[in-house]
Amino acid sequence: MDTIFVIMLALRKKYKSGNALEILQEAILSGDLPEGLTVTQSELAESLGISRMPVREALISLEYQGLTERLPGQHVRITTLNDEYIRSIFTDMGIIEAEAVKELSAEKLMSLSMCERQTDFHRTLRRYVAAPLRRKFLEAITEIYLPFVLRHCRNAERIDAVFGDLLPALKYPLDMGMIRSCYAVYSEVLSGGLIRIRRRCTYVKS
Repeated sequence: MDTIFVIMLALRKKYKSGNALEILQEAILSGDLPEGLTVTQSELAESLGISRMPVREALISLEYQGLTERLPGQHVRITTLNDEYIRSIFTDMGIIEAEAVKELSAEKLMSLSMCERQTDFHRTLRRYVAAPLRRKFLEAITEIYLPFVLRHCRNAERIDAVFGDLLPALKYPLDMGMIRSCYAVYSEVLSGGLIRIRRRCTYVKS
């Protein structure tokens, strides 16, 4: 039996619920789908036991989220999420959000600082980012990568605590040095969480 079908059979047993996009997101971020693996839409559809259309739609979203790369002939490659890459995307998230904070009015800062949930915080702040490309990047990181880490990380309390340290800094007069420092720590614990999650998977090289 081909390797891809063995892998996908295991995934079907592990992820018993969810649509094609949710299953593939979880499998790629966790490392259950080996990085660098090349597959076709047909192989994924057959091994998941679903039609090609939802798989095709899922792959479009996954490419936008940086989890797959499109290749010629309806092939796709699973993105290599090594430690350096993971750290870079969360670092970039922190840099973009810190720059956005710098431009906010006192009223908007007050509203932002009252967000108790991390997802609400990032969604609110994302609305204030002027550049569309930066908003799309933040959407992928804060709607896909970050929630995955919060669901599966064993030190979620540590992440919550570091996020909590950021909120009091969002007031006038802004201390951008402190804000950037808080973001640096926040980005590091998020990236460390995802790295540890992936290292628990057999297919991810340490």
